[in-house]
Amino acid sequence: MALITFTNKGIYCKQGDFYIDPWKPVNLAVTTHGHADHVKWGNNAYLCHTLTKPILDQRLGEGLKIETLPYDKEISINGVKISFFPAGHVIGSSQVRLEY
Repeated sequence: MALITFTNKGIYCKQGDFYIDPWKPVNLAVTTHGHADHVKWGNNAYLCHTLTKPILDQRLGEGLKIETLPYDKEISINGVKISFFPAGHVIGSSQVRLEY
């Protein structure tokens, strides 16, 4: 089974039950960087790099559920390990590594 698939809401990881840069509201959005075409309002929660959070706060408003992750750490969501690596695009931009 593929770890990610493309759906009408965005790039979906079924095993982790999250989306990467979704284009429609979802429960959990893993956000690669702060540009408007990657950050959509209306998600229940967001995961982004530490340096991207201030951009999300500015674009979406403070008080949202935003969890941050630095480049040298990983977290596990439903058994899927997520880590970020520098993308070199803008401050805080991240390539997303998934392991399952």
